[in-house]
Amino acid sequence: MKYLLANLLLLFTLTLSAQYTVSGGLGQPYEYTEGLAGTGIEKVYLLNTFSGASISYTSDAAVVRFYKYTRSIEDKVLIPYAEISTSNSGNKTTYTINNLQDSRGYFAEVNGKANPIIWIIDYSQHLPIFNSIEPDRSAETEEQCTVLRLLIDKSDDLHYYSTIGGEYSVLRKYTIEYADLDGSTKDFTPLIREIGPIDIGTYRTIDAPLTNTKFKISGDQFAEHFQLNIYKESTDYTAIATKVFIVAEQVSASASNGVTSDLGGSAPAEINFYGYANEPTAHFYTWFIYNTSDLENAIVRYTDRNIRFTFNESGNYKVVLESVSRGPSCLTSTSVEFSISESSLEKPPNYFSPDANSETAKVFRIGEYKSLIRFKCSIFNRWGNKIYEWTDPSKGWDGKYNGKYVNTGVYFWVIEALGSDNKRYKEAGDVNVIRRK
Repeated sequence: MKYLLANLLLLFTLTLSAQYTVSGGLGQPYEYTEGLAGTGIEKVYLLNTFSGASISYTSDAAVVRFYKYTRSIEDKVLIPYAEISTSNSGNKTTYTINNLQDSRGYFAEVNGKANPIIWIIDYSQHLPIFNSIEPDRSAETEEQCTVLRLLIDKSDDLHYYSTIGGEYSVLRKYTIEYADLDGSTKDFTPLIREIGPIDIGTYRTIDAPLTNTKFKISGDQFAEHFQLNIYKESTDYTAIATKVFIVAEQVSASASNGVTSDLGGSAPAEINFYGYANEPTAHFYTWFIYNTSDLENAIVRYTDRNIRFTFNESGNYKVVLESVSRGPSCLTSTSVEFSISESSLEKPPNYFSPDANSETAKVFRIGEYKSLIRFKCSIFNRWGNKIYEWTDPSKGWDGKYNGKYVNTGVYFWVIEALGSDNKRYKEAGDVNVIRRK
């Protein structure tokens, strides 16, 4: 039952409120309803000038009076019928109030009962006033490297008064625009950042822009509604914040394009590192390569934008790229980490067939291996003469000597290798060469 009564009361209130029609001025009046709960005000109407402005109210009641007030309903003033025009349609009368006054509350009293109150504002008398918008250059440089505080000097308060005399502010919302770079990717695409509509006090904190710019404050939302171009720009701002990215590609014979983004694994690992930053603000590049067992002392340091490094030793690595801006220095960094595995070497098989159908069976090579930074395998005949040698562990012997297949028989091999973990390998054995023909 309470729910039904509450909805009926709401419907009645909305019906009474809907009887007001506010018109005139330049453009459609703005209906403001934000934060009005508890004030006794149903709506605040903002008009762009009061030229031709009026409030109309339609009722079939026998007695309708109209009032306006300035500070509270206690100072209400009766509007004389002489200042109100009327028109009739059936049993209803439409009352039209002209000669509106700025910043007043208006309401109809129907058969002795006050209807919801509306507040009227001539917006052209209360346009936003922006004295300045400037970056706070007094902040510590370290702070300015990440965030920037925009100092905003404005004097454009806009008030209305509740029925019991409480002073309230119309919440004015503004837009801030400035040029920036999209720092989410290494491409650093130029863009215009727009913050708004937002309520602004004396300052606004934003992420420090990555490019030189000016800051523009415009609005408020009522100016945008009435298509009024009201704004203020800052002086030129020179960016000092930096952002940096690393793109790393490891040389890989097995990849279709010769490189892979999967870093580490077996040594030697030859990796290209490419640096990207928000140039020209970011000016200097410095690379540091660390073994994570000692992050105090870099293995190497470079000052090029792009570098190439071959990792020959096993371990966990961290590659750091720093970038610094010109002038007041802002340093930013990023890093990649990966591991180089310990070495291993599996002995080769004890026979193979150089003229076999299978490509894998017709070449004599070592088994699985990891992180061999030096390698040599030599083949000898039974008289101790060296007939073949290779230094790439991924290669092997095709069973030929001087371009011709060797005879079936036993041959000898010797392997010497050095692992990324400084482990030395020296292995020897024999292999049977089996010819099918």
